[in-house]
Amino acid sequence: MVYILACQKLAFKVSVLVMLFSVQLTADTLELSTLEWPPFTGVHLVDKGVTTQIVQQALSYEGHDLKVAVLPWNRAIRVAKTGANHGYFPEYLNVTDDFIFSNSLGSSPIGLLERKKYPIKWKVITDLNNYTLGVVKGYVNTVEIDNMINDGRQRFETANDERQNILKLAAGRIDAIVIDFNVYEYLLHEPKIAEISHLLQMNIQPLELKSLHIAFNNNEQGRKWLNIINSGLSRFDAQQKMDAYLLESNKHHNH
Repeated sequence: MVYILACQKLAFKVSVLVMLFSVQLTADTLELSTLEWPPFTGVHLVDKGVTTQIVQQALSYEGHDLKVAVLPWNRAIRVAKTGANHGYFPEYLNVTDDFIFSNSLGSSPIGLLERKKYPIKWKVITDLNNYTLGVVKGYVNTVEIDNMINDGRQRFETANDERQNILKLAAGRIDAIVIDFNVYEYLLHEPKIAEISHLLQMNIQPLELKSLHIAFNNNEQGRKWLNIINSGLSRFDAQQKMDAYLLESNKHHNH
């Protein structure tokens, strides 16, 4: 009898350990770095912004948690590159051996912000070589623009962030800047930008509709998380969630 009870106790302990171990196996934490890039990501946004919410939702379907560090952009990429976390977001698709990309977290248009008095006239992308473009250090633009910058055909100036670029443009130091339309819409409500917004407009011709992704480390852990995220993303419409959030955000700002 004593022997049976001891065996039962042992079996119970083992089953509790197995349960705890399996919970740890299933409830894992995805660690990502991101940047201040409202309305998509940012410390002061609800749940750190809409793309963070989309990542969180995808993970919740798979029973996992998310830990996000908001850093300057180049550092966010560097932290991921060194393997200190699992990856970074939101990123545009680009050619790299270091990272593998999730399915889309939603898309947003990018275009040229210009001065109303001096609109940019272009039909083909090489027409932009006649102008000096403002770009943000470390950001991916369009493949064509980045190629023209890299081979010296495109005159450009870098800034640390969009705000700096917008102020440089309003001061006439550059001819246009490459910017996400929804990011500009959000920044319009900041006092410094609002003051000079009457001088600026988006060029009527958009550059590209860009999809946003998580860039995972190109290793075993990265591939594991890529499959988990893609599985979660297949359970809901990320674009619909993004559009609803942006619509609500604009309504809120305009009141």
